[in-house]
Amino acid sequence: MQLNITARHLNLTPALSEYVHKKVERTERYCDSIIWAQVILSVEKHRQIAEIIVHTPGNTFRTQGESLDLYSAIDLAVHKLELHLAKLKEKRKNHRAKIDDKKIQNLTLDETARSDNAMKESTPVIEIKKIPLKTLSLEQAIRTLRTESLALVPFINERSNKINVLYKKGKSNFGLIEIIE
Repeated sequence: MQLNITARHLNLTPALSEYVHKKVERTERYCDSIIWAQVILSVEKHRQIAEIIVHTPGNTFRTQGESLDLYSAIDLAVHKLELHLAKLKEKRKNHRAKIDDKKIQNLTLDETARSDNAMKESTPVIEIKKIPLKTLSLEQAIRTLRTESLALVPFINERSNKINVLYKKGKSNFGLIEIIE
């Protein structure tokens, strides 16, 4: 980043120049692509003014800080600039997320099938059991869960004609999940 410092009605000391460099270079954490920055320091009667102009690709930001002390004015202007750059960074981040969402929505069935196969290969699935969905009473489902070595039993409840899932909860208790449509 190219940084130019202009002093109006005051002498630019090396300490002041170093302070400005340190503060303005800190803003690069919000935007890596700052092309140039212009800092204008001026004194008018009892007012100390620091104006910062930053140019990034596509944007130019201008902030101004005013105080009784020049260092405070610089801090104020840099703070305002950081707010602008943080807002720009957030906008870019959200825009990228929207683009990623659109890419995900535009996946074709073939790509989805390929990604499912890749996921199956990379996930640590130990065993796959295929269980037919049967119409059972709650007592029959409990018997099935006790006799077979399953963690849960999905079934269609005879009374409600809705899908239910019965699972073991502890040693002798069971939990029931009723699917609501």
